[in-house]
Amino acid sequence: MLKKITLLFALLLFNAKLISAQTLSIGPMAGINVSTLTAAPNTKALLGASIGGFLNYSIDDHFGLGAKLLFTQLGSSYTYNEDINRLNYVQMPLTAIYYFGDAGNQFRPKVFIGPYVGALLRANHKSGDEVLGTDGKPYYNKTDIGGLVGAGFNYRIKSRTWLNVDAGLGKSFTDVSKASLGYHNLAFSLNVGVSFPVGND
Repeated sequence: MLKKITLLFALLLFNAKLISAQTLSIGPMAGINVSTLTAAPNTKALLGASIGGFLNYSIDDHFGLGAKLLFTQLGSSYTYNEDINRLNYVQMPLTAIYYFGDAGNQFRPKVFIGPYVGALLRANHKSGDEVLGTDGKPYYNKTDIGGLVGAGFNYRIKSRTWLNVDAGLGKSFTDVSKASLGYHNLAFSLNVGVSFPVGND
Protein backbone atom coordinates (compact mmCIF):
# COMPACT_ATOMS: atom_id res chain seq x y z
CA MET A 1 0.00 0.00 0.00
CA LEU A 2 2.83 2.43 0.84
CA LYS A 3 4.42 1.87 -2.59
CA LYS A 4 1.05 2.44 -4.28
CA ILE A 5 0.50 5.73 -2.41
CA THR A 6 4.00 6.98 -3.29
CA LEU A 7 3.57 5.96 -6.93
CA LEU A 8 0.18 7.70 -7.13
CA PHE A 9 1.66 10.92 -5.73
CA ALA A 10 4.52 10.74 -8.25
CA LEU A 11 2.07 10.18 -11.13
CA LEU A 12 -0.04 13.15 -10.03
CA LEU A 13 3.03 15.35 -9.96
CA PHE A 14 4.22 14.16 -13.37
CA ASN A 15 0.81 14.54 -15.03
CA ALA A 16 0.26 17.99 -13.51
CA LYS A 17 3.57 19.10 -15.03
CA LEU A 18 2.41 17.88 -18.43
CA ILE A 19 -0.92 19.68 -18.15
CA SER A 20 0.48 23.12 -17.36
CA ALA A 21 3.50 24.16 -15.34
CA GLN A 22 2.06 27.67 -15.09
CA THR A 23 -0.54 26.59 -12.52
CA LEU A 24 1.37 23.97 -10.55
CA SER A 25 3.05 24.57 -7.22
CA ILE A 26 4.75 22.23 -4.75
CA GLY A 27 6.30 22.55 -1.33
CA PRO A 28 6.96 21.18 2.15
CA MET A 29 4.31 21.02 4.86
CA ALA A 30 4.19 20.26 8.59
CA GLY A 31 1.59 20.42 11.32
CA ILE A 32 -0.20 18.81 14.23
CA ASN A 33 -3.11 16.39 14.67
CA VAL A 34 -5.54 15.96 17.55
CA SER A 35 -7.02 12.49 17.11
CA THR A 36 -9.05 9.76 18.74
CA LEU A 37 -10.67 6.44 17.87
CA THR A 38 -14.44 6.63 17.63
CA ALA A 39 -16.46 3.88 19.36
CA ALA A 40 -13.41 2.78 21.34
CA PRO A 41 -14.17 2.87 25.10
CA ASN A 42 -12.42 5.15 27.61
CA THR A 43 -10.51 7.11 24.99
CA LYS A 44 -9.43 10.72 24.87
CA ALA A 45 -7.63 12.94 22.38
CA LEU A 46 -4.01 12.29 21.44
CA LEU A 47 -1.66 14.94 20.05
CA GLY A 48 0.49 13.96 17.06
CA ALA A 49 2.60 15.45 14.31
CA SER A 50 2.53 15.42 10.53
CA ILE A 51 5.26 16.23 8.02
CA GLY A 52 5.67 15.84 4.28
CA GLY A 53 4.94 17.63 1.05
CA PHE A 54 2.07 18.80 -1.12
CA LEU A 55 1.16 20.00 -4.58
CA ASN A 56 -1.56 22.33 -5.77
CA TYR A 57 -2.90 22.57 -9.31
CA SER A 58 -5.09 25.54 -10.20
CA ILE A 59 -7.83 24.79 -12.71
CA ASP A 60 -8.91 28.43 -12.89
CA ASP A 61 -9.00 31.50 -10.61
CA HIS A 62 -11.30 29.82 -8.07
CA PHE A 63 -11.00 26.04 -8.42
CA GLY A 64 -8.04 23.80 -7.84
CA LEU A 65 -6.89 20.32 -6.93
CA GLY A 66 -4.58 19.42 -4.08
CA ALA A 67 -2.59 16.37 -3.04
CA LYS A 68 -0.53 15.81 0.09
CA LEU A 69 1.87 13.04 1.06
CA LEU A 70 2.34 13.12 4.83
CA PHE A 71 3.77 11.05 7.64
CA THR A 72 0.85 11.37 10.07
CA GLN A 73 0.53 10.36 13.72
CA LEU A 74 -3.01 9.39 14.75
CA GLY A 75 -4.48 7.17 17.46
CA SER A 76 -5.84 7.69 20.96
CA SER A 77 -4.91 7.94 24.61
CA TYR A 78 -6.98 6.49 27.46
CA THR A 79 -8.83 7.81 30.50
CA TYR A 80 -8.08 4.87 32.80
CA ASN A 81 -4.29 4.68 32.40
CA GLU A 82 -1.32 6.48 30.85
CA ASP A 83 -1.08 4.24 27.80
CA ILE A 84 -1.69 5.23 24.18
CA ASN A 85 -2.31 3.54 20.85
CA ARG A 86 -0.16 5.53 18.43
CA LEU A 87 -1.02 4.83 14.77
CA ASN A 88 1.69 6.01 12.39
CA TYR A 89 0.54 6.39 8.79
CA VAL A 90 1.78 7.54 5.45
CA GLN A 91 -1.34 9.40 4.38
CA MET A 92 -2.36 10.86 1.03
CA PRO A 93 -5.36 13.24 0.93
CA LEU A 94 -6.71 14.30 -2.49
CA THR A 95 -8.91 17.39 -2.35
CA ALA A 96 -10.97 19.69 -4.50
CA ILE A 97 -10.35 23.30 -3.48
CA TYR A 98 -12.41 26.48 -3.86
CA TYR A 99 -10.57 29.80 -3.50
CA PHE A 100 -12.44 32.97 -2.51
CA GLY A 101 -11.56 36.45 -3.75
CA ASP A 102 -9.72 37.41 -6.92
CA ALA A 103 -6.61 35.78 -8.35
CA GLY A 104 -4.58 38.94 -7.77
CA ASN A 105 -5.39 39.17 -4.06
CA GLN A 106 -2.57 38.62 -1.58
CA PHE A 107 -4.89 36.80 0.85
CA ARG A 108 -7.08 33.97 -0.51
CA PRO A 109 -9.42 32.10 1.87
CA LYS A 110 -10.31 28.59 0.74
CA VAL A 111 -12.38 25.50 1.51
CA PHE A 112 -11.58 21.93 0.51
CA ILE A 113 -13.03 18.44 0.54
CA GLY A 114 -11.95 15.01 -0.62
CA PRO A 115 -10.90 11.44 0.21
CA TYR A 116 -7.70 10.16 1.72
CA VAL A 117 -5.89 6.84 1.89
CA GLY A 118 -3.40 5.88 4.57
CA ALA A 119 -0.87 3.06 4.89
CA LEU A 120 -0.19 2.04 8.49
CA LEU A 121 3.54 1.84 9.21
CA ARG A 122 3.25 0.79 12.85
CA ALA A 123 0.83 0.88 15.78
CA ASN A 124 2.54 1.06 19.15
CA HIS A 125 1.90 1.58 22.84
CA LYS A 126 3.52 4.39 24.83
CA SER A 127 6.30 1.94 25.69
CA GLY A 128 7.08 1.51 22.00
CA ASP A 129 5.81 -2.07 21.89
CA GLU A 130 3.62 -2.95 18.92
CA VAL A 131 -0.14 -3.11 19.54
CA LEU A 132 -1.12 -6.77 19.17
CA GLY A 133 -4.38 -8.67 19.47
CA THR A 134 -4.99 -11.68 21.70
CA ASP A 135 -3.79 -13.87 18.82
CA GLY A 136 -0.40 -12.16 18.89
CA LYS A 137 -0.93 -10.54 15.49
CA PRO A 138 -1.12 -6.79 14.68
CA TYR A 139 -4.36 -5.33 16.03
CA TYR A 140 -4.93 -2.64 13.39
CA ASN A 141 -5.55 -2.88 9.64
CA LYS A 142 -2.78 -1.81 7.28
CA THR A 143 -5.04 0.47 5.23
CA ASP A 144 -7.20 3.40 6.31
CA ILE A 145 -9.60 5.02 3.83
CA GLY A 146 -11.55 8.12 4.79
CA GLY A 147 -12.67 11.63 3.99
CA LEU A 148 -11.44 15.11 4.78
CA VAL A 149 -13.16 18.50 4.88
CA GLY A 150 -11.63 21.80 5.88
CA ALA A 151 -10.82 25.45 5.34
CA GLY A 152 -7.78 27.69 5.36
CA PHE A 153 -6.04 30.40 3.42
CA ASN A 154 -3.16 31.12 1.09
CA TYR A 155 -1.04 34.23 1.63
CA ARG A 156 1.23 35.44 -1.16
CA ILE A 157 4.82 35.85 0.04
CA LYS A 158 6.05 36.86 -3.41
CA SER A 159 5.03 36.17 -7.00
CA ARG A 160 3.67 32.61 -7.19
CA THR A 161 5.07 31.72 -3.76
CA TRP A 162 2.41 31.20 -1.12
CA LEU A 163 2.09 30.44 2.56
CA ASN A 164 -0.55 27.67 2.82
CA VAL A 165 -2.53 27.16 6.04
CA ASP A 166 -5.01 24.25 6.15
CA ALA A 167 -7.30 23.21 9.01
CA GLY A 168 -9.24 20.02 8.42
CA LEU A 169 -11.38 17.32 10.00
CA GLY A 170 -10.81 13.77 8.78
CA LYS A 171 -12.61 10.53 9.55
CA SER A 172 -12.15 6.93 8.46
CA PHE A 173 -14.78 5.32 6.26
CA THR A 174 -13.40 1.89 7.15
CA ASP A 175 -12.92 0.11 10.48
CA VAL A 176 -9.26 0.43 11.43
CA SER A 177 -9.38 -2.54 13.85
CA LYS A 178 -9.04 -6.10 12.60
CA ALA A 179 -11.60 -7.19 15.20
CA SER A 180 -14.38 -5.26 13.36
CA LEU A 181 -15.23 -3.21 16.45
CA GLY A 182 -16.31 -0.12 14.52
CA TYR A 183 -13.19 1.89 15.38
CA HIS A 184 -12.61 4.85 13.09
CA ASN A 185 -9.86 7.44 13.10
CA LEU A 186 -11.20 10.92 13.82
CA ALA A 187 -8.70 13.77 13.68
CA PHE A 188 -8.48 17.55 13.55
CA SER A 189 -5.39 18.67 11.67
CA LEU A 190 -3.61 22.00 11.29
CA ASN A 191 -0.91 22.10 8.63
CA VAL A 192 1.31 24.92 7.37
CA GLY A 193 3.39 24.86 4.21
CA VAL A 194 5.05 27.03 1.61
CA SER A 195 4.33 26.41 -2.09
CA PHE A 196 6.80 27.22 -4.83
CA PRO A 197 6.00 27.47 -8.54
CA VAL A 198 6.96 24.79 -11.04
CA GLY A 199 7.98 26.37 -14.32
CA ASN A 200 8.44 29.98 -15.36
CA ASP A 201 5.95 32.85 -15.52
